[in-house]
Amino acid sequence: MIIAGIGGLFVIVGVVLALVRRSQQAKLQAIASTETSTVQELSSLASSVNNELQSIGQAGGTGFRQMAELKGVIRSDSPLTSEVANQPCVYYKMEVRREYEESQYDSEKGRHETRRTSETLSNNSQHVPFWLEDATGRILVQPAGAQIDAQKVVDRFEPAQAIGGTISFGAFSLAIGGGGAGRTLGYRFEESILPLDRAVYLLGEASTSSGSLAIQKPLDKGKRFIISVKSEEELMRSTGSAVMWLLAGAIGSGVVGVALVAAGMLGRL
Repeated sequence: MIIAGIGGLFVIVGVVLALVRRSQQAKLQAIASTETSTVQELSSLASSVNNELQSIGQAGGTGFRQMAELKGVIRSDSPLTSEVANQPCVYYKMEVRREYEESQYDSEKGRHETRRTSETLSNNSQHVPFWLEDATGRILVQPAGAQIDAQKVVDRFEPAQAIGGTISFGAFSLAIGGGGAGRTLGYRFEESILPLDRAVYLLGEASTSSGSLAIQKPLDKGKRFIISVKSEEELMRSTGSAVMWLLAGAIGSGVVGVALVAAGMLGRL
């Protein structure tokens, strides 16, 4: 019965991996099938479509909407300042975790064992609209709802004895007490940002629904919205690799799971 139960878990893992693979496959297809546009090309097309809609009396609708792929540099008139690295950016995501050791009793081995784990003390994410600029012009980007692949600027571990009673890094500060489970080893600071003047890849919906042309989250939930510091080629390679490994994992987990379930059922006969 136990063997069959373990087999069932392997089957579930295989199904989950298959679903994740399908999502990654859709991402890969979206990137590969969308032609790169310049800001000028997109602006001209949007203007032409909206003029045509106006001429036939349909200017009151959502206006121009089309999936677009762009490559350019981040610009901003009112940037954020990241909490940890204290750098100007248009997006940041930060997290501070306490890493600690605790002793747990292993009933199978009949002894206590020490394991290392962590807990999140603080996390935050902020973004602001920004301009994507290429050689032909610039276009507004509304990043809400995007899958953002940002640049990691902080990944730092501070031992507990070096901290004292307050965690402080850049503009971030947090008072800490002596509480918490286990023996504190230290604190890990992580932050990723979309910095100013950084080249980025963008896949999203170009739309004039707000009155002016902007890139935003697609209305169609099946469409992708990606902002990445990786190039298109890097994204294709990393996503393609993930698709292959997920397929192997899904097949392997499924085969092992079915075999264990079968063995468990035969053992009951």
